[in-house]
Amino acid sequence: MQLIEHYVRLYQWLLPRLADKEAEVSLSELSDWLHCTERNVKLLLRGMRKQQWIEWQPGRGRGRKSRLLLTAEPEELVLSHAGSLLHAGRLQDAIGLAEQAPLTERGRGRFHVLLQEALGYRKEAVAGTASAEVLRFPSYRALGSLDPAFATRRTELHMIRQLFDTLVVYDREAGRFVPGLAHHWEEERAPRGEGRGCIWHFYLQKHVMFHHGVPFTAQDAARTFERLMDRRTGSPYSPLYAPILSVVCPDEHHLIVRLKHPYPALLSLLSSVCASIVPAERADDYDRLPAGTGPFRLSRREERLLVLEAYPEYYGRAAHLDRVEMWHVPEDVYEGRIGQDELGSLNFRHYWERRYATHGEGWREVQCTDRGCKYILFNTRKAGPLQHAAHRERVSWWIRSIPEEEPGLGQEGNQGPLALRFIRDLEAGEESGLYRHEATSTENDAPLRDSRPLKLLTYAGAGHERDASRIRQALHSEGIEVEIVLVPYDRILIDARIEEADLLLLEQPVDEDEEWTLLTLLANPHSPLRRCLPETVGEEIDRLLAGCAEEPSRSRRIELLLEAERVALLSRAVIVWYRWQQAAAFPPALRGVTISSFGWVNYKDLWFAGSPST
Repeated sequence: MQLIEHYVRLYQWLLPRLADKEAEVSLSELSDWLHCTERNVKLLLRGMRKQQWIEWQPGRGRGRKSRLLLTAEPEELVLSHAGSLLHAGRLQDAIGLAEQAPLTERGRGRFHVLLQEALGYRKEAVAGTASAEVLRFPSYRALGSLDPAFATRRTELHMIRQLFDTLVVYDREAGRFVPGLAHHWEEERAPRGEGRGCIWHFYLQKHVMFHHGVPFTAQDAARTFERLMDRRTGSPYSPLYAPILSVVCPDEHHLIVRLKHPYPALLSLLSSVCASIVPAERADDYDRLPAGTGPFRLSRREERLLVLEAYPEYYGRAAHLDRVEMWHVPEDVYEGRIGQDELGSLNFRHYWERRYATHGEGWREVQCTDRGCKYILFNTRKAGPLQHAAHRERVSWWIRSIPEEEPGLGQEGNQGPLALRFIRDLEAGEESGLYRHEATSTENDAPLRDSRPLKLLTYAGAGHERDASRIRQALHSEGIEVEIVLVPYDRILIDARIEEADLLLLEQPVDEDEEWTLLTLLANPHSPLRRCLPETVGEEIDRLLAGCAEEPSRSRRIELLLEAERVALLSRAVIVWYRWQQAAAFPPALRGVTISSFGWVNYKDLWFAGSPST
């Protein structure tokens, strides 16, 4: 415990006994209250006197108490010291101090200002160099696993894209795959006698290093894919890699992928986030402190701080930013001022909240609508009223009819348009009749309204608490009670959890490659969607996807995937609800700001044309 924390504790204890900030105390009383020996109490008092926080007059004679005068206001001390800690990047210490201190409402407001001033884009002096360009932003939650084979949430997916590379990359603007860690690839049919399989050759970049100093070779790529192929690892993506028969390495920069049958969508599998190349040998805590080959390396990870540093040995164009810091600021400290979503406040929205209204002249803002969506699943495998399509039809109508929220700051007002498909880009021309509600009879309504409360399962964050409450309110007005159950994100898709739920409120992030996203939703038996669909609907989807597997035309494959998605939507076992409105406000000197498919800004593209604050 720091000296200032002892002083705050002492002040709180003596406050009821103070007369003009003075009180009579004994060393034994101070020892009991501060939980230390009388010798340590004397050392603490000596330190406080040196800081001119107290005046201490020892008692003279047996039984006479000492007199203690508290000359420093604890709130001023806390705020001053917290500002110094934040300036030094010691977020965890600063927040811990603010949590323990008896700050007034005004004091908490001043602490929020200190937090805001510590955020943003700035140049800082660094030993041995002229300066370093640093981006700091807040987050409402700490990150989970950064192991590509297991990450499914958009924040982690975004960070993995900064830390790792894939063999190939999908260029959405060009509509084609381009080189990543593989500079060339080619496909050939398997030799006669080896069945209907085919072979892909990938020729890898040379002189690529992992962040921990180990050279990248074909063995690392092979181990990455073998791990995804092995269902015993527990990766949620494993079933999608079933078409791969084997992976071999003729030499350090040549990888051969043998398939069980022709599978033209292989490049989609290899460009996905989960196929990010990891080293063949990994430390036990790799999911927390991974090493990739990407433009940034993870240099520091604490409970409330994640630090990415530009990787100077990156084989591609190096980042202009030197460091990126994500600060986990608890909501109770920040009082909701950074928002509860990952799409507004994390992307320079701290500039918008603090400065945009008063210093907006010349400032810029980029906006877009999320490519993914919020969605709700009906667990049709659970006995109850939602096994009936007519009941699901009505609940779908009521949820999609929930009024859009009024615009506001932070987390409020992020709701965008209603979704018609999972992926925004693929819903053009979708007929509204897919969601037209047909009135049903009172007799059919009765079983749903008279049943037990529906259990709605979701996880905290991304506005799910708010949206779950809106769903509960909307269904309550229709005579249906809803029980909201919040579980940790990494526990929500456990079989036992899904089995107990009637409804699941989830979010679907969309990567650059639309085909990959549709495959994860529809072709993966582990996906929450497939685990909630009626079995007959799942069988119909499998029939459609059987024709998709060997289809050489990407556009035709996507047509078949969209038809499978339509089958799922018509079953009324899933509601695609709404899309986020994403925005990033920033000073005009900050360049390269674009919003990615995951709703974040790619740090490698950022650069500053002016003189950011120091």
